Amino acid sequence: MIRSLKIKFITIIMGVLTAVFIGIFVVLNIFMQSKSSEQTGKLLMLIAQQDGVEFLQDFRRDYFRDDFFKSPDFGINTLDLSPAARASRIFYVKIDQSNRVFEFHLDMITGLSIEDAKSYLEDALTKNKKQGFIDNFQYLIADKDYGKMIIFAEKSIETQLLNQLMDVSLKVAIFSLAIFFILSIYLSNWAIKPVKTAFENQKQFISDASHELKTPLTIISTNVDVLENEIGKNKRLEDIKSQTNRMNLLIKELLSLAKTDEGKADLEFKNFNVSQAILNSSLEFESRAFEEGKNLEIEVKENIFYKGNEDKIKQLCSILIDNAIKHSQDNGDIKVRFKKESSKLHFSVYNTGTGIPESEREKVFERFYRSDSSRSRDTGGYGLGLSIAKSIVEIHRGKIYITGEYGSWIQFNVIL
Repeated sequence: MIRSLKIKFITIIMGVLTAVFIGIFVVLNIFMQSKSSEQTGKLLMLIAQQDGVEFLQDFRRDYFRDDFFKSPDFGINTLDLSPAARASRIFYVKIDQSNRVFEFHLDMITGLSIEDAKSYLEDALTKNKKQGFIDNFQYLIADKDYGKMIIFAEKSIETQLLNQLMDVSLKVAIFSLAIFFILSIYLSNWAIKPVKTAFENQKQFISDASHELKTPLTIISTNVDVLENEIGKNKRLEDIKSQTNRMNLLIKELLSLAKTDEGKADLEFKNFNVSQAILNSSLEFESRAFEEGKNLEIEVKENIFYKGNEDKIKQLCSILIDNAIKHSQDNGDIKVRFKKESSKLHFSVYNTGTGIPESEREKVFERFYRSDSSRSRDTGGYGLGLSIAKSIVEIHRGKIYITGEYGSWIQFNVIL
């Protein structure tokens, strides 16, 4: 239980931190991409305003000089342009009113053929958008008196810088998460220390109280037997014996739960014939089911071996079958099934009867929880059996859950 709390604590902390880092990473990436596109867009607008040729000649020679970009003639705050935007590889195409090309300008970009430029031009015109992206190019279509001017800026430098920034950010995030993971381990030990202390005190109290109660209950039970021999059976003695048996059952369940809470480290795990263990445990209930007028059907796949604690698996089987017999109606059916599918063991106990509402199916595994208190009193339960069953399944790293139709049938399923 303590280990489970510690894992949950660490998982929550790391989950929150991971979500925060992912959020920051995504927002930063979107912001940088947007800023990059905005600056490249400003550059394309400058080229469109200057109609390209003269501006490009000056731009190619003086793009690194800030005083060049302070010129008021551009009508845009060109100082906002980043060095990466200023260094973009650019080409443009001019077309007339009939969409016929009359000028290609490829002087500021190397390695791009006329055919490639035509292909980019066709794609831009086909998109029917004033601006956008094609491969690694950002483009702008500007309306002119002579027709249109389509300017393309390659974003490889900016993309490379953004990728480097994202790579550094990712490495910093991973390193930070590793540091936080180590810190969360120490924090979890500190955070659950009061819970651990309270839990240990609770276990010690249950163990001490159970042992202290066993002695007087044994004396009471012995004296009842002596009185029965002396004066014969009567209702009051039967009531005393019945309540004594109930108290003994409660003590037994409390001790079993305390031992199960100690976890896997205190149990012996070994390979055993789990089919035979479940079959033997099931057969012990045949006479009881017959006496109560209920049909017990057992279907166990033979010779399946499993590494676990044999006594605990037998106890799990007994708890679920006992629960099924208690809560099935007169002439009801109880079915015990066990098989192996792939690498998983499937054990289920089915019974007809009222069942459990779907809203309460998780709660029935809580300690002392009873979905129907009056029915539990009639069957002598204290709400510990299913809690013990769940603890046994958990120390075997398995899963237990409920299926059924309320008012008709219910089935407890265990996967190991």
